[in-house]
Amino acid sequence: MGGAAALVLLTAGCAAQVQQSRPVAVEKPAEDAPVSAAPSSPVTVPPAQLGLSVASIVDGRSVMLSDGTKAEVSGLAQPGPCWADAAGSFAKAMLLNQQVRYDRAAGVLSLADGTDYALLALGNGAGRTAGAPSPAQKEAEGAAQRVPMGLWGAPCAGKDALETSTPPPPPPPAPPTTTTKPPAPPKPKPVFYATCDDARRAGAAPLYWGQPGYRVELDPNRNGIACESRYR
Repeated sequence: MGGAAALVLLTAGCAAQVQQSRPVAVEKPAEDAPVSAAPSSPVTVPPAQLGLSVASIVDGRSVMLSDGTKAEVSGLAQPGPCWADAAGSFAKAMLLNQQVRYDRAAGVLSLADGTDYALLALGNGAGRTAGAPSPAQKEAEGAAQRVPMGLWGAPCAGKDALETSTPPPPPPPAPPTTTTKPPAPPKPKPVFYATCDDARRAGAAPLYWGQPGYRVELDPNRNGIACESRYR
């Protein structure tokens, strides 16, 4: 009887020891489970340089800035001999001594109000596209071609240089006559409007760049159109 009781106690003790030594499952993340990472901060792109002004005009697509560097406008072709002077005059009227913003990486020159100078020049016929123009540049160039305006009009008709040909020999001198030549017609007087109200009363508004009476002082936003409609 005592031996049987000892056997029962021994068996129970072994069972308890086995139960206590049984391993307990511990959860741990899988090795291939994705690890959450803190969101990365966006890359900061340096803005175009501000606080610059145009010190001088090189040509219709290049200017010298107040920091002594040269800014060349991307997307504009080198002005041709036929319209180079007109392109330079337009750049001088719109940019000289004006505050600008120049993105050196993209070659984008903007006026203080954000106007893209390349689009402004193309839309007024003071430049033509080069390379791979953007859709906006193509649209601006096409608008000037349809008028036609600037280099797309006379005398250049969209060409960089006028065609030259050998002139024919001069005719023999005519015999002298006693016919009196008519006097030359008087030269037209220069047009000047002190204010846009004067231009509107004269029926001349709006005034486009290159037209008689256009002045930069009457074109505050410098888009090539003076005395625009108040309701535009």
